Amino acid sequence: MKIKISATFIGKCSICGKEGKVFRVGDEESKKVITICEECARKEGDKPISEIVEKYGQVDTKAFKKGIRRL
Repeated sequence: MKIKISATFIGKCSICGKEGKVFRVGDEESKKVITICEECARKEGDKPISEIVEKYGQVDTKAFKKGIRRL
């Protein structure tokens, strides 16, 4: 499992559904991604991130495309 974590942004949490400051966590191998708020991250804090991504993640292949390119 190779985990990637995004910067924070304003969006909707995949777990609680609330709008607010969130970040995305994804597994490059399975292409599963979860958008999670700080509150839910604290609640799930004792679980490994791989378990959280597996439980709540949705497949999103676009999330792993390179976004910044040198000109």
